[in-house]
Amino acid sequence: MDLALFLQILVNGLMSGGMYALVASGFTLILGVIQVFNMAQGHFYMLGAFITFAVVVSFGLPYPIALLAALLAMAFLGVLFHFAIIQWTMPYGFFHMMLITIAFGTMISQGSLLTFGYNEQVVPPVLPGTLVMGEITLNRGKLLVIAGAIIIMVALSLFMKTKMGTAMLAAAENREVAGLQGINAKRIFWVTMAVGCGLCGSAGALIVPVLSATSTMGMNVFIRSMLVVLMGGMGSMSGALLAAFLVGIIESFAFQFVGQLSLLVIFVFMAILMFFRPGGLLGKPLPIPGQ
Repeated sequence: MDLALFLQILVNGLMSGGMYALVASGFTLILGVIQVFNMAQGHFYMLGAFITFAVVVSFGLPYPIALLAALLAMAFLGVLFHFAIIQWTMPYGFFHMMLITIAFGTMISQGSLLTFGYNEQVVPPVLPGTLVMGEITLNRGKLLVIAGAIIIMVALSLFMKTKMGTAMLAAAENREVAGLQGINAKRIFWVTMAVGCGLCGSAGALIVPVLSATSTMGMNVFIRSMLVVLMGGMGSMSGALLAAFLVGIIESFAFQFVGQLSLLVIFVFMAILMFFRPGGLLGKPLPIPGQ
């Protein structure tokens, strides 16, 4: 394998890892703070891609506006989902909330099929062409996706250091103690849903100029994001980020050699990792509430 091919595969892995990192970070945040296993997380990612397609292609607006629209729309939908459904099912326990997210995700999936069908919805490249450095050729659009994912993750890191972010971390650590310290749990919950779902929307918006939008893309990224959460450590944001890029790179190189069996390679790697580190890379297994 020459250097040019190696770098192309690495860029593909980093691009995929960036998407997994955003989706998995949102999932981990919602799980840690609200204790909701959001099975609809991947569908917010899919909707973000379709909204970007609609804003750019149907309305003819610039891509940066489409990216912002996807982020804000998914954040708003997450808040709406919380107030309309999640908060009313919280008294019934962990598994009831998980089932309701499955139902909500199914509704989103079927709605997208009715609206867009099975065909790929293509968004024009934001940065067309390639970056040529001697014999090395890299896709500009993929580099933009990596840069965008890194910028959003840095923004998330800065947000978590604010007063609101600190309150969210405190609620995730111990909800009862956080309440005794005057932290408004109800406000923390809907802000968490906004941030977690907004991250998914931004991920979908970033990837759609490179991979297009399809009605099945949400489940594909959700499966890999769940592997990321398990490998990084349940409840560990830093572990999820590390595992996301690791999974993306492994999948990219595995696809080069074994094709569609690349997902099996990830499962094998996860099994080996979990054998030696049952709590994941940087976390501990999260106990199921109520047990």
